[in-house]
Amino acid sequence: MLTEARYCDPMIAPKPQVRTERWPSQFAKQNWPFLVVALLLVLGNSYLLFTSNQGDALIAINQLRRPAYDVFFKVGTHFAEPVAYVAVVLIVSAFSYRKAIFSVVSGAVAGILAGLAKLYFGQARPMRWFFDNYEEVWHGLNHFEEEWRSWDAFSSFPSGHTASAFALYGFLAFNARRGKLSVSLVCLAIAVMVGFSRMYLLYHFLRDVTAGAVLGLLVAISVYYLQDRLSSRYTLLDIGWADRFRKLPPVQGQVPVP
Repeated sequence: MLTEARYCDPMIAPKPQVRTERWPSQFAKQNWPFLVVALLLVLGNSYLLFTSNQGDALIAINQLRRPAYDVFFKVGTHFAEPVAYVAVVLIVSAFSYRKAIFSVVSGAVAGILAGLAKLYFGQARPMRWFFDNYEEVWHGLNHFEEEWRSWDAFSSFPSGHTASAFALYGFLAFNARRGKLSVSLVCLAIAVMVGFSRMYLLYHFLRDVTAGAVLGLLVAISVYYLQDRLSSRYTLLDIGWADRFRKLPPVQGQVPVP
């Protein structure tokens, strides 16, 4: 007699796998493209910071203004704002509630730390800094419309958008399993684009963006490390809402009733 097949219940989460890899060597091996390129960018920025005056990079970037670039970077800078997190949560939660939750955690931690650093350092935004210290340079800049100008005198360092972008997209890159190289490069490109947009739009100096990238990257690594350690017992977080729509195969060795 044929036995009744037992099907995998999508509401029953799989048992967490036992981790045997060593930290951080395995992490570095799996994510070296993202880490190496990000490190090279930080080192390159650091070299420019030590060999040039504050604002030089911003002035050079400002000379590149084109109408098409304006549209691109005005849209691109939103990739580190709440609307981007909503989109990420909707997509990632289809596969893993855990990763969706911790992607928000990474952005929240980066935002809080960047905000606290802004309060501590109290550095002026480029528009204010140029106007107060080099007014003749300020008049020579290609200015944006008034609604895209920031005159704040205390919120430039570090760049919160850049920190948020590197935290969010770094965390997503570290969690990628399929097509990891492609996903990592795309995530890194988005994070870099957000940082560059902050300089292009005259919101931050190169130092602000560099510090934001380092802060966001450290947050992404820390949150990635902690996500399974702090919530491994909650196995229901390992599934996503898309699992409800998948037709799972019967358990191997069992034959369904005809």
